[in-house]
Amino acid sequence: MTRQTLPPRRPNLTVATAWDGHEILVTVGFDPATGEPMEVFANAAKGGAMAATLADASVLVSIALQHGVAPDALAKSLGRVPTFTGAGMSEGPASPVGAVLEVVRGCLA
Repeated sequence: MTRQTLPPRRPNLTVATAWDGHEILVTVGFDPATGEPMEVFANAAKGGAMAATLADASVLVSIALQHGVAPDALAKSLGRVPTFTGAGMSEGPASPVGAVLEVVRGCLA
């Protein structure tokens, strides 16, 4: 697989999400020709170690996307944990990286 080079300017979408009580701001950049997500930037509102982890994970996710790995394939590879919602039990991301990938997957819908 060859990495796809992105143009200097491209469409993007910024979404606020949360994981384990931490606010996360996620920006997804899209290939202007195909509309596919090709890069991710994620920042934790509180900073610290989580912000550094999200910054590093964003690079890895972006490189995987640019090599043609589907967001669903990435998300399936990460852990899930049971979570309680008002409607009952469901599964949610086990890490903030999983929460970021849920945003990326949501951009495909």
